[in-house]
Amino acid sequence: MSAAQGPGWEVGAERLRCLARLAARGKRRSAAVARFMLDLDRHVHDLAADLAAGTYRPAAGRAFWIRDPKPRLICALPFRDRVAQHLLIEATLPAIERSLRPQTYACRRGFGTHAGLRRAADLARTHAFVLRVDVRRFFPSRDHAVRRRLLDHTTPPPWRWLRDRFLDAPAQVERVVQHFPGDDLLTPLARPHGLPIGSLTSQIWANVYLAPIDHLLAAHLGLGTFVRYCDDLLVFHDDPGRLRAALAAIRDRALELRLRLHPTKTRRHRTSDPVPFLGFVLRRRGQGVQVRLRHENVRRMRGRMRVVRALFACGALDVEEVTSRVRAWLAHARHGHTRALLEAELARLTFTRGDESPEARS
Repeated sequence: MSAAQGPGWEVGAERLRCLARLAARGKRRSAAVARFMLDLDRHVHDLAADLAAGTYRPAAGRAFWIRDPKPRLICALPFRDRVAQHLLIEATLPAIERSLRPQTYACRRGFGTHAGLRRAADLARTHAFVLRVDVRRFFPSRDHAVRRRLLDHTTPPPWRWLRDRFLDAPAQVERVVQHFPGDDLLTPLARPHGLPIGSLTSQIWANVYLAPIDHLLAAHLGLGTFVRYCDDLLVFHDDPGRLRAALAAIRDRALELRLRLHPTKTRRHRTSDPVPFLGFVLRRRGQGVQVRLRHENVRRMRGRMRVVRALFACGALDVEEVTSRVRAWLAHARHGHTRALLEAELARLTFTRGDESPEARS
């Protein structure tokens, strides 16, 4: 879109300032965020002018790998582009919310990880079987043409140009080669796919991409007893035959979305067996449900605490920051039956400055 073919709307500078402050929450220590906020008026004016003229284009993000617990390629966008993403999501989120089922818990106000965990525990308490569905390499696999078609229903026409700029922006994503019915040998290479993990749109659009499976379960199969968090899905029922039929229908719908289900993680369980979900393990015991932290979650926490101890010892973190990080993990872990585990882990935690004696503990 050229400047002469602008979107036909203007964004107020004050609105962009508010969105910049929102995007900067929790990131004030970042040098890039600090530079943007120190010269906020100029950056906001330039961004508003580019948006009004239709000349805005996202820059390539900084790509890096993490292991959490498996290797993932993360793309960190420049802060200017994060502000533009907040603007796009603010404009489209009401329509996105109307398109989603109440069983979808990721990245929604009033929902979230722990609400989804509680709902899954409630359903495990009252049902004998659960179908666990996991999409294989969900973020790298998402097809651009399919995603664009799904987002057309939730993106007002004046905002589609900005949505397409983010869809078509240069980004490093993992290459996935998967063939679907009707493809030839080169189709997976010719069709753009993948969306970088780490951006706001990636998380929100993940809900939209799998919404057809939610509607399939609730409206067509009459199975409203499910919980979905991004690409992690649990479907509960007392009849294993209903769950077998649901799995076949989900697999067919996933193929229409150019997705494949994970061959080993997707399976039916008894709710009396351990079922992993959102970093915890659910297991029905009599009339109740036991909720335990996964061993991988505890191992990752211990690794993070080793880093925190090292940073505190060299003076890179103060007492308030250490306390905040420990309390954040404790608040998450306490959503399970973890009292004995937390007491043991807290007894292991000691923080000492590098120039303090062993007796001088924080």
